[in-house]
Amino acid sequence: MNLRGLHRNIPAGGKVEKWTMEKVKDVVCGMMIDPKEAVATSEYKGKTYYFCAKGCKVAFDKDPEKYLRGESEHEH
Repeated sequence: MNLRGLHRNIPAGGKVEKWTMEKVKDVVCGMMIDPKEAVATSEYKGKTYYFCAKGCKVAFDKDPEKYLRGESEHEH
């Protein structure tokens, strides 16, 4: 199990309550989102990308390299 990006929520008493994942960037629009709440995902070259909206996924799937190079001009 890959735990990179996970952090413990430790309350003052020191008891571990749960694990949470850091937010990730939607590479199309730049929004930071919780991967568990992503509207859509795409797999590209062995990596999972998370999107805040279906339109971001559609744009990414059309030309993934454009967004991975940082040439995004997509806005909501």
